[in-house]
Amino acid sequence: MDTSLYTLDTLAFTRLGEQRAGELTVSQLSRATEGLPSQKDQVFTWSAQGRVDSTGRAFIHLKIDGYMMLSCQRCMKPMQWPVQVDNHLEVVTTEAELDLDEEDVEGPDRILASTRFDLFELIEDEIILALPYVARHDECPSLPEGYPQEDEPDFTSDKPNPFAVLSKLKKP
Repeated sequence: MDTSLYTLDTLAFTRLGEQRAGELTVSQLSRATEGLPSQKDQVFTWSAQGRVDSTGRAFIHLKIDGYMMLSCQRCMKPMQWPVQVDNHLEVVTTEAELDLDEEDVEGPDRILASTRFDLFELIEDEIILALPYVARHDECPSLPEGYPQEDEPDFTSDKPNPFAVLSKLKKP
């Protein structure tokens, strides 16, 4: 792996409007694949574009596209999960700026400026964040006919509620 492609000075990268792009194989993503079923050698394509907006704030626009093999938690069969990341990250120069507007969930994520920023680690982090906590097929192909596909149990019943008798004991 070409480490010079993944090491960047974030402030210079954004100020100069630089762009980097490349491909990663899933086998290179040791943290992202930990605990997952064996992976075919799928390829992730990625691109990072630096820019400074009209107010002088620095941003890195990161795009990632690819697939991961996950285990469906309903039928336990392997499934292909699309990973598509399109994220704008604000580059800040102080730790105090990292904590500004923490309540602003709609605002961009922030990263601390560095002269030796590890872009590979950021790409792997974004892939991990794009994976579902519980992976499931929309409709499991291997479940028997008539097996419920929904996660919600059916609580509608014609049986009388055993606690209905208690309502008679209530005083008006």
